[in-house]
Amino acid sequence: MPERTLFKIFRRQLTTGLLVLLPVITTILLVTWLFRALDQILGRYFARLFGEYIHGVGFVSLILLIWLVGAVSRTYIGGKLNHFKDRLLARIPLIGSIFSSIKQVSDALMQMDPSNFEQVVMLEYPRKGLYAVGFVTSMRRVDFESPESGRGMEKVLHVFVPTVPNPTSGYIFLVPESQVYRLNITVEEGLKLVLSLGMIHPDQYQLKTSPAPSLESARTEGGPATS
Repeated sequence: MPERTLFKIFRRQLTTGLLVLLPVITTILLVTWLFRALDQILGRYFARLFGEYIHGVGFVSLILLIWLVGAVSRTYIGGKLNHFKDRLLARIPLIGSIFSSIKQVSDALMQMDPSNFEQVVMLEYPRKGLYAVGFVTSMRRVDFESPESGRGMEKVLHVFVPTVPNPTSGYIFLVPESQVYRLNITVEEGLKLVLSLGMIHPDQYQLKTSPAPSLESARTEGGPATS
């Protein structure tokens, strides 16, 4: 076998191996970097206290601290302190604008409850040939009579199409059932798609040609489970 052919085979296999291992190596490096970064936030203070750095103590302490803040914030006094903290930081020049932007995104994430949606769908919007991702907010379909369609009575679904980067705002569309198509993703995956600005998406979109089913048929067919 010629040396050039052997070199091509070696290069192809080397490239394949690199592509296979690259996601694994990258994930390990990112997780390790994130763990060390979070561990050092409080770990440096424990190192001064104990006289040596103990890996993992700072990370566990940070998780417990975050949990404690969340628990206290749900109380009456914690809510008042949290509100005072927000007002104080919002008044600081430059820092206030940065804090307000981050808080807006944080509040949006807290308000996006997957249990409010039934399933993820696609509809043609804002014009024919372009598709928008939406969430069916009610499986209770409503009869709709359109004099322009010429098809008489037709059922419509209530579909919420969120806007980005603030997904808590958006539009409610009354879409004829025949123009609403289900996607092969769960509600949680649909929210990730919207919140990540499309950067987190499935490998393939499978668009159902049949209209979205009723709640009873969605359960019997094994449709996307709701939370």
